[in-house]
Amino acid sequence: MVRIGLWALLLIATPASAERYVIQRGETVGHAAESHGCSTEYVERINHLDTSIVKPGTVIEVPSCRSARRRAATATATDSDDAKAKQALAVIDGATWVTPVTRDPTPASTVTRERVFGPPDLLAARDESLGAPWQGALAHPARLETGDGYIVRRPSRAFGAKHVVAQLRAAIGEVHALYPDVHTLAIGDLSAEHGGKISDHHSHQSGLDVDVGFYFTTGPATTFVTADASLDLEATWALLAAFARTAALADGVQMIFLDYDLQRRLYDYAKRRGTPERELDFMFQYPHGRDELTGLVRHWPGHANHMHVRWKP
Repeated sequence: MVRIGLWALLLIATPASAERYVIQRGETVGHAAESHGCSTEYVERINHLDTSIVKPGTVIEVPSCRSARRRAATATATDSDDAKAKQALAVIDGATWVTPVTRDPTPASTVTRERVFGPPDLLAARDESLGAPWQGALAHPARLETGDGYIVRRPSRAFGAKHVVAQLRAAIGEVHALYPDVHTLAIGDLSAEHGGKISDHHSHQSGLDVDVGFYFTTGPATTFVTADASLDLEATWALLAAFARTAALADGVQMIFLDYDLQRRLYDYAKRRGTPERELDFMFQYPHGRDELTGLVRHWPGHANHMHVRWKP
C-alpha cells in the first residue's frame, strides 16, 4: 500500500479552478474567502495555513465557490459585503485604518432591523451575535456576572455572545488557577443587553468585544490602570496566552488590540522565558512596526491601560 503524506493530500485537494489572490492591507484570509463565497477554514486548508492573519502582500489560492455566484446575483448598489468585511478587523472605537465604506444614500431613519440583519423569521435561527461589531445587535445573549477573580465594572454593559462569555471566564480561570494570589481583574464593557451603539465606543455592538484590564504586582486594580513598572508581566502574559490559545477555534479570539510599547514589554518577557520565535511572531505585531497588519495582537491608541479582545462570531 502506497502511503501519501499530508502535504501531498493537501496538494491533491487544491481545486484546479483556484485563482491567485493578494492579501491587501487591512484584509485577512477570511476576507478573500468571503469574496469568493468560500469558508475561511477551506481556504486556509488548501493554502496550508493555520491562521487567517497573514502579512499584506501574501499570495494565496482561492477557489470560485458556488455561493460566490449566488452572492453576485443578489448584490445591490449599497455597501458590498466584501467592503464591509475588509473593515472587520480595522474598526475600533470610532477610528479606522482602512478607507471608509461608501455610505448608503438611504436616510438612516428608513434602514430597518430587517434590512440590516435579515427577515424576522430567520433571526432566531442565526447566531446571537448579529451584524458587525460596529453595526450590530444581540439576540439571546449571555450575561457576564462578577465572579471568582474578576469584577464587572458596568453590569449594564456586560452582555455578550455565549461563546465569548464562556471563553472569557475560562481564560481568567486559567490564570487564577496558575496564580491564585493575583488581585481581582477589572473587566470593562462588553455590549448592552440587546447590542447596538453605546457611549464611549464605536464597536462593542454585537457581543464580540470585551475590554480587559491588566494584572499588577501592587494590586488590586479593579479599574483600568496604565501599565507602569508595577505591571505583573507573568500573570498578564498568562492571560494573553490563554486568549491566544483559542485563536485556532472557529469561534475563538480573532484580534487583540494593545498598545505597541506594551506589546514590546510582553514580547521581551515572553522571549526571555523561552517562548519560541514562531509563537511570538504569531502572537505579536511587535517588532514589525505599529502599522504592520501582522500578529494576533495589534497596536491601537488608547490601549495602554487595557486590552480590547475581539472574538469571531
